[in-house]
Amino acid sequence: MRNMRIKPLSPNPSRLKASAMLAAALGSMSAPAVISTTGILSFIAEDATAQASDSDTRAKAQTLRLLSKAITLDVEDQPLEDVLNYIMDVTEAELEPVYLDSLSSTGMDPDTLISLRVNNVPAITVLERVLKKAERIEAIGEEYTWQFTDIGTIECGPKSVLNINSRIELYDIADLIMAVPDFDNAPDFNISSNSGGGGGGSSPFSGSTGDVDIESSAERANSIINLIQTSVEPNQWANAGGDGATLTVYGTSIVVTAPDYIHRQIVGYEFWPARLQTIRAKGDQRWIQIKPDPKFRSIP
Repeated sequence: MRNMRIKPLSPNPSRLKASAMLAAALGSMSAPAVISTTGILSFIAEDATAQASDSDTRAKAQTLRLLSKAITLDVEDQPLEDVLNYIMDVTEAELEPVYLDSLSSTGMDPDTLISLRVNNVPAITVLERVLKKAERIEAIGEEYTWQFTDIGTIECGPKSVLNINSRIELYDIADLIMAVPDFDNAPDFNISSNSGGGGGGSSPFSGSTGDVDIESSAERANSIINLIQTSVEPNQWANAGGDGATLTVYGTSIVVTAPDYIHRQIVGYEFWPARLQTIRAKGDQRWIQIKPDPKFRSIP
């Protein structure tokens, strides 16, 4: 393929942080503490090193590192398949594009012609731009995105196909649904009141009604559920007629059944630095965006 080249940049040192983001991304919820997983519910500020728990997790982290490499791409009317193959060749990251073929009636057309010019841009960003261009050109009424497979490779294509590969995650929201009373109606104290003597004096306290309105745990849980379902991929949830995700309450936790790209937008990735998982907002929607690590922009 002509006019495609790579120009790596010098690496920058960085530290991994443990992330927990659900409260911060929900924004309007006043949470006294963070949940016990990573994600849209809250950011942990202190430094820590994210540990890979198994080989699959390490493979996912390595794939993101490979796709942090800065590449230069200059193509005009090149087939989508060739462009994605180029990204794989120069980064050594394994992609699994979902193409139209004899076995699938939904997928990307490998022959879609892509024109794109970028200079020293992280490969993951280039991948997202290529997918967005293919989505707009093909205009099949589907949105295209990427997500991790169980073994750490990246599959990309229409969301309706990616929805087939879902997993169940349980997120503890006990701290978020714990209602702390706000006593804003404390009585006034008047030391000049006559409270001594034979018991005929008035009380020095006045003005308190004694009523405190406390939102129930169930009400707070419903608020969290509604906020997630309306802010992260709102069209994919079953309650909105979608086929991508479901959410239920189990005790003080929420159980989310969804593909990786939806979990990513809710909770991020625990193996990726917290500083590289930023909360984005557009209208009423809020989600976590995974950013490449500049430390790995140049990989030998």
